[in-house]
Amino acid sequence: MSEDQKSQLVLNIVGHMAAARRETQLRQICHLFRADADYGRRVAQGLGIDLEQEMAKLARRPEAMEKV
Repeated sequence: MSEDQKSQLVLNIVGHMAAARRETQLRQICHLFRADADYGRRVAQGLGIDLEQEMAKLARRPEAMEKV
């Protein structure tokens, strides 16, 4: 995909995920990140999600890692 196509795809996904619950957004970002780290980061950024902060929260809750 070209850079323009990637950007458009991220914008489309962000637009559709914006109304979803935060938990749902985080799950989807996890899937996207596993497929392609840059893709997951870009969607997270578009949703205003700080991945470092979210990962730190999970690190404090080991039982939550089992659900990811």
